[in-house]
Amino acid sequence: MVAEKQTLSLNKCPDKMQKRTKLLAQQPLPVHQPHSLVSEGFTVKAMMKNSVVRGPPAAGAFKERPTKPTAFRKFYERGDFPIALEHDSKGNKIAWKVRPRHSCDSQLRLLK
Repeated sequence: MVAEKQTLSLNKCPDKMQKRTKLLAQQPLPVHQPHSLVSEGFTVKAMMKNSVVRGPPAAGAFKERPTKPTAFRKFYERGDFPIALEHDSKGNKIAWKVRPRHSCDSQLRLLK
């Protein structure tokens, strides 16, 4: 009889009742991943269970390479050529430091 009174009192008292939870969509159980072995390719370890093959290293094909010194660069920086680059809003142009001789000679011949 005492046990019946306790069950009746639990049902009538909302504070002592267990809270109901909403039913959620069923989710798959989390799968425990066993420890995987990292190995190089084309080895015996690569063929084992639970092994992960490490990829190849970066080749560096798209890295910027330093320019090799050329004869043209050496002569240009030394100032042997009578030209310079003129940086303009329309683009880069060649600016002559000295008037070209062949064009001056042809103009003088036309004037005579």
